[in-house]
Amino acid sequence: MTAIVTMGDARDLLLPDESVDLIVTSPPYYSLRSYIDDGKHYATQIGSEPTPEEYIANLIMCTREMIRVLKPSGSIFVNLGDKYSFQKSLLFLPERYRIACTDQLGLTARAMIVWHKTNGLPDAARDRAGRSHEDWIHLTQGVDYFSALDELREPYSNKTIRTHPTVYGAGNHGQGSQTLRLANHPLGKLPGSVWPIPTQQLRVPPGLGVRHFAAFPMEWPRRLIVGWCPADGVVLDPFGGTGTTALVADVLGRVGINVDASADYCRIALWRTQDEKQRARVVPQMKEELA
Repeated sequence: MTAIVTMGDARDLLLPDESVDLIVTSPPYYSLRSYIDDGKHYATQIGSEPTPEEYIANLIMCTREMIRVLKPSGSIFVNLGDKYSFQKSLLFLPERYRIACTDQLGLTARAMIVWHKTNGLPDAARDRAGRSHEDWIHLTQGVDYFSALDELREPYSNKTIRTHPTVYGAGNHGQGSQTLRLANHPLGKLPGSVWPIPTQQLRVPPGLGVRHFAAFPMEWPRRLIVGWCPADGVVLDPFGGTGTTALVADVLGRVGINVDASADYCRIALWRTQDEKQRARVVPQMKEELA
């Protein structure tokens, strides 16, 4: 297939209506860093708003655009981090965003998946629990959408195999009616709501001239693409950053579209999607699934 890298604004995507099968993205976190092009902060970047309310409003504007370009059968997966106020209180930005998506946009919140960062950086806090997770929200436009979850099923534990039935049958669940008992699926159990996935380091060639960058691990888009995108589908990341989603989509045989407002980040994404060593880093995960 191919990976497409383009400079653009997530609030005004230059894509046709209903042209995308899956959106996997991680918007800039609020008040975390200033993104630069050629050493200078560029204006109107998301994450630098004066207030959390304006930040959420911008994210909702972006999500409206995602809905416009998404097919009715598509899914949206968004990873969003939180922020502490100067009074040491969490701002609950992911929660605010998720509620706005359902209340203001009418989206269906199908699941929230916890990303357990198994190798996260030490937390400097002295009076609270350390933060070792972030959340991914799965959003759809309704109850009918594409999924291939059988591709993500995991082996049952030996205890589950011993104690659970192997065929479907009637059973009384205490509500006065006969219902179906869940049985061991021949392909294994569904993935749970907590995914332990380590962070993944990215070294950018010095010649690209970009000092600051962030990338989520390839395993996130790999699982989401396998589970919720058709084999010939189109995958979009409207906050494409370093190109992780487009790179993985391309290696998995889909069309990956990377959109970012930063020319610096677009240079990184172009390099990553074309570099054979970067592409080869996706392949071991695929081999593990086929083993």
